[in-house]
Amino acid sequence: MLNSSIADLDELVLLCRDERARSYISEAVNCYRGGAYRAAIVATWIAVCFDIIDKLRELNLSGDKAAENIVEALDKARVSNDMASALKFERELLDVARDQFELLSHLEHVDLDRLQQDRNRCAHPSLLSDDQVFQPPGELARLHIRSAVTHLLQHPPVQGKSALERLVREVNSEYFPDNVKKATASLSSGPLKRPRDSLVRNFLVVLLKQALSVGLDWKLRWRTLAALGAVRSLHPRMFESAMKEKLTPLCQGVDDANLSLVIRLFRQISDCWNFLGQDVHHRIENYVANLPFEDLEYLDFLLDFPALKKQASIRLSKTTRAEFRSTSFFGLTYELADKFIAIYLSSKNYAEANEWAQEMMFYASDFSTEQQKILIQGIQENSQIYESIEVKELLHKLRDTNKMPRSDFDELLESNGLKKFV
Repeated sequence: MLNSSIADLDELVLLCRDERARSYISEAVNCYRGGAYRAAIVATWIAVCFDIIDKLRELNLSGDKAAENIVEALDKARVSNDMASALKFERELLDVARDQFELLSHLEHVDLDRLQQDRNRCAHPSLLSDDQVFQPPGELARLHIRSAVTHLLQHPPVQGKSALERLVREVNSEYFPDNVKKATASLSSGPLKRPRDSLVRNFLVVLLKQALSVGLDWKLRWRTLAALGAVRSLHPRMFESAMKEKLTPLCQGVDDANLSLVIRLFRQISDCWNFLGQDVHHRIENYVANLPFEDLEYLDFLLDFPALKKQASIRLSKTTRAEFRSTSFFGLTYELADKFIAIYLSSKNYAEANEWAQEMMFYASDFSTEQQKILIQGIQENSQIYESIEVKELLHKLRDTNKMPRSDFDELLESNGLKKFV
């Protein structure tokens, strides 16, 4: 059991964010291993003090005015050997870290305040009675070491409001990546390297609100969605927890006219569906089954989205030729391609046949071999298509996709009475 404890402490030391923090806490670990538990607690408190001071100096270098004032006061006390001011600074250090810079949460402050109290009991015998010697158990020393690392030493100097502002500012920059892979690399070295749960949760709320907002610049929307994917990649456990808590109420607040914003979110993070409540599920299902014409561009995605495929198929069955003519898709799913073929083969005159042939040519590469066969078989059965002007060009486009060998394609034309198009 002892070996397990020591190995665990070694892992804690490695979690520290920089060499100075590691050297501070290593001294406490060495004391703990030697059974000097009072010394371990004192060394742990020293590590906490120096780590907070180092973080304040980092914030000072980054232009934080409050940190600058505190660092100047500390340096002045040190130069003038003002012990009273130095001791006052040490007594108030945890409060400053919590209240002014949000380096600690309230619960973390409680744990480290206990460390400070135990340090005073270990280092100041005058606080105890003459016949009483404070003998901290090894478990207490080990707990304080763990609290110091997990609450403070492993984290960068920005974790509260300033960290959140920095992350939001980074995503809103025009130079932030708009794809998940690059966004993940960009965010992995900043405040999200070892964040507290609260920072991840608050950052996700900001991103979700931004992604679901109306009138957002399309470039910023892509960057926001990329950042969401990056957070999911970096911290999947915290991402899932925050999404379960926050996504449903945020989606409930989206107006009916803007539900396409939720679909865009599904495009980037497909398992968002699993974080939504049943009321939002039913609302989105009804929206997709009756997809407004202006949102028809999402039909190709929805037909491939398992949770909404049934509702998308219902909408597809009701889609008219005119609606398709006014909608552009990134590509045709198999179901969309079938619908395009059905519309083409039902052409009632030359004008409809020519008009729809031009639509078909735009998506020629999306038709499978089997669908090309069905199309060719249907052409010779509809004289309005057979005698139309654009049919020859459409067949040339399909042949050029090389979905089947050209010789097989020409043989298929001949066997279906379309030899003149070979």
